[in-house]
Amino acid sequence: MATVATVYPGFLIAALSVQVSAEFEVTEATYGWGLGSFFLAATVASAPAGRLAQRIGPRRQMAGALLVSAVAQLALAMVARSFVAVLVCLVLAGLVNAAMQTAVNLSISSAQLSRLGLAVSLKQSAMPTASLISGLAVPVFALTIGWRWAFGVGAAWTLLVALLVWRNLDDPVPTMVQRNRSPVTSMRILVMSGIGFGMLSFSAGGLAAWVVASGVDAGLSEGFAGVMMSVGAAAGIALRLFGGSVMDEMKPRPLSVAAVTAVVGSVGMALLGVRAEAVHVVATLVAFGGGWIWPAFTNFAVVRRNAESAAAATGVTQTGVYVGVFSAPLVTGALIEWKGYQWMWLVVAAMAVMGAAVTASLSRHYDR
Repeated sequence: MATVATVYPGFLIAALSVQVSAEFEVTEATYGWGLGSFFLAATVASAPAGRLAQRIGPRRQMAGALLVSAVAQLALAMVARSFVAVLVCLVLAGLVNAAMQTAVNLSISSAQLSRLGLAVSLKQSAMPTASLISGLAVPVFALTIGWRWAFGVGAAWTLLVALLVWRNLDDPVPTMVQRNRSPVTSMRILVMSGIGFGMLSFSAGGLAAWVVASGVDAGLSEGFAGVMMSVGAAAGIALRLFGGSVMDEMKPRPLSVAAVTAVVGSVGMALLGVRAEAVHVVATLVAFGGGWIWPAFTNFAVVRRNAESAAAATGVTQTGVYVGVFSAPLVTGALIEWKGYQWMWLVVAAMAVMGAAVTASLSRHYDR
């Protein structure tokens, strides 16, 4: 719940692209900055947030991140009257999202759970869950009472989660024990992993950013395109949880499995370029089903290998992830204006394949 709450603004602004861009009269390329600003802020904050979590413990960092995220969402709902104001709010939300991700990773790894794979998969289901909720927000809020209500409801929900975290979560290990932990995996491998994960997240970011607008361009209604985003995200959630249920005992290396799923997703991404309603519907399911499973396996590999320094290790790899998600809306938005959706989806699919190749090449470095 906590991870969903802080990543929700980044996916909601993507799902609301048609309505928000129309209100502020901005092009796809300009709107790409709105989508990217959230993840640019997370990129900058990821590694420092990981080190901070090692020092202060996950409970305080998670509660603080939730409170700040609620403030940012409330501002989007009530006082953001220009596109620049929207950007400022999204930057603030992105900063605390990075703090949340690293703190949760530390909490999971330090708890010494018998089903680490399932726990990581549940946590990694936050992004598709946020995407699912965001897609439903289009017909429920944006097309009825206004897009700002989606952020207002998100702010209230985030405050509730902050209270639950503070009252029910204990830091699983003493802060002083965590403080000086360094990752087991070498910095070179972590950086290379971040590059591979960044390519994969570029494809995932492009998918989340434009699947609704692309569906409308292909002939779907705004409401149905939003619902399809939710259905695709639901498929991603189901497959992540299935992967988590077998992850701890599976024989293949986690990064190898991640690479295979990303290649499957790339097929759906390429097919999204076809300007036909039926093809777009099927391609959405394939793209989300395959292209959004890999984070469960990549994070499992990093956390398992660096159990006592999960926040610091994932702070490095998540930096690459955020670079990919940040740059995706900017590059793909410009591509849409220049060449249209067909070429944009081909580039997104190609990035998924290249990221899969890099990720697979590093799999042996994360053996137990």
